[in-house]
Amino acid sequence: GAILCWLVLGSPLPLFMEQLQGAVSMWSFWLGIIKAPFFAAAIALVGCHEGLNVEPSAESVGRHTMRSVVQSIFLVIIIDAAFSVLFSWLGI
Repeated sequence: GAILCWLVLGSPLPLFMEQLQGAVSMWSFWLGIIKAPFFAAAIALVGCHEGLNVEPSAESVGRHTMRSVVQSIFLVIIIDAAFSVLFSWLGI
């Protein structure tokens, strides 16, 4: 984002960082850092599972790729909802 702002808008990096700090709290940053490994693990596990079930045909690769994407998106939504419930229960 910083590079794009610099190239397209001519906005210097220090100005971008100042605006970013004003727009995103440190808690939001750490929340993303905490949740990211869980999302990554779910996506990797689904991708590996579906990849190991592929048969030697282009149709099978396409079908399993689509299933992998849909299942990954669904799991990320479920995991994010679980984090929301957990953080709400903890009062965070």
